[in-house]
Amino acid sequence: MATAKEDKSQGNWYPASGGKEEIFTTRTGRRLLYCWQPLTGKHAYLDVGTDIILSDEEAQAALGMS
Repeated sequence: MATAKEDKSQGNWYPASGGKEEIFTTRTGRRLLYCWQPLTGKHAYLDVGTDIILSDEEAQAALGMS
């Protein structure tokens, strides 16, 4: 079970570029949205089909870069 401190580090994700990012389909057929987490300053891709934030490695594979 996550502690309250850990939960706070997992703030909300928002579309990047001031909310202007749009969902796109990758070469591998996944639908992604580039997002930003203001609490941590991190950027990442959200797989809109699974509602899961991708790791850097997963994002590179989804984008056909690996």
